Amino acid sequence: MRKKLSVRLAALALAICLLCAAAPVYADSVSAPMGPYSVNFTDVPDDAWYADYVKLCASWGIINGKSATSYCPDDPLLCGEFIKLLCMIGELAPRSMDTSSHWAWPYWQVVNDNGVLWGLDIDGSAASLNRPITRYEMSVMINNLTSNVYNENPVSLDSPEARISDYASIAGKYVEGVLQSYGKGILNGYDDGAFHGESTLTRAQAAAIVVRAGWPAERLAVENVGVVEEPSGGDTTVTLDPQSSFAWQSRNYIDAWGNVSAEGRQILFGDASKSYFTGSEANLADYIVTVQVRTWDIDSSGAKYTRTWNLQVNKAVADEVVAIFEEIYNDPEQFPIHALGGARFTDTMRHAWGCAIDINPVENYQCYTTSEPYTAIVGSTCFKYSDSPYCITPDSSVVRAFAKYGWGWGGGDADNNYSGWTTTADYMHFSILESGG
Repeated sequence: MRKKLSVRLAALALAICLLCAAAPVYADSVSAPMGPYSVNFTDVPDDAWYADYVKLCASWGIINGKSATSYCPDDPLLCGEFIKLLCMIGELAPRSMDTSSHWAWPYWQVVNDNGVLWGLDIDGSAASLNRPITRYEMSVMINNLTSNVYNENPVSLDSPEARISDYASIAGKYVEGVLQSYGKGILNGYDDGAFHGESTLTRAQAAAIVVRAGWPAERLAVENVGVVEEPSGGDTTVTLDPQSSFAWQSRNYIDAWGNVSAEGRQILFGDASKSYFTGSEANLADYIVTVQVRTWDIDSSGAKYTRTWNLQVNKAVADEVVAIFEEIYNDPEQFPIHALGGARFTDTMRHAWGCAIDINPVENYQCYTTSEPYTAIVGSTCFKYSDSPYCITPDSSVVRAFAKYGWGWGGGDADNNYSGWTTTADYMHFSILESGG
């Protein structure tokens, strides 16, 4: 079960006591001791601002030095290293992982499955994992972690442009990550008041950030921050008429192949000459909005429990997305969802419109359908080859709910026809196109 770290720590000393029980430690051997370890980094002065963070993380095996006596606080942190750190503080993986293929790839797979990498173009390749991570990328991962793993409510931050001097230059795809990470006191700007998101994250900064992310009492105080309340529990009456959904109405200006008329482009992007969002648009926040949805998941004992997700979608489909997920949540099937993603800007397709959603990608893979075995492009299996409760089937409540509001499934229609996918099937994928393309 992914555990929500809701313990409010009074001091760093208390955090150390609790870390022994709460934080997993990854080592080469399952039998390795949990710590605390004795650390003595000669390049970490006792009066350095990051000293306590580094010593805390290192003594409990959360982050290692580059040698027994050298931490290298000013060195850039690699993407794979930060991903592994988030695995550890999020309690997302077993203590020992098979890293024979690559030292970080198994951790990438875990955080990707848990929605921590949504919205980022960080694949599991060695090239991606071995390059330095930027502060922008880190902020998006932190936002996804606190939302999708810890189930924290988002915060509202007034006058961000007055707090972050380079706020106006932040690309739209990073804005929410920066605002949430800053507003929750997990990160701050530099002395000049700017965020400098294009800069790489240092190993000293990483130690501070993972402590603040995992243990809220260690977060920075931020003035005038409000908490956005999550939807209340219990049944919710869905008042949106399914036939009035944007997906149904869009048939008038979006054809079966995804070609959009000028009218449709104006609605979706605010620009009749535009075909998709790149994530850098100045008006992105006016069109890509965050909605909260409830789903079921399964804990380690096999019991169902409720999760709340913050999902980014185009404002044109925001109401119907909430309605769709309420139908899925209230259905007797109680279909479990442990990975969920919406808008992202890594291609030109429906996700880059904010009009597509992926569900449980590992258990609902994208695959080639031209010959058997159906070779996976993304993910590991689907309902044809697995009885996992996370697999979406053609007769599931998930497919029915999306279809009711005019959305198509990448796995085909009720008869398993691949009307929108001539060479592949994408069982995780739903979009406003009738074909699910």
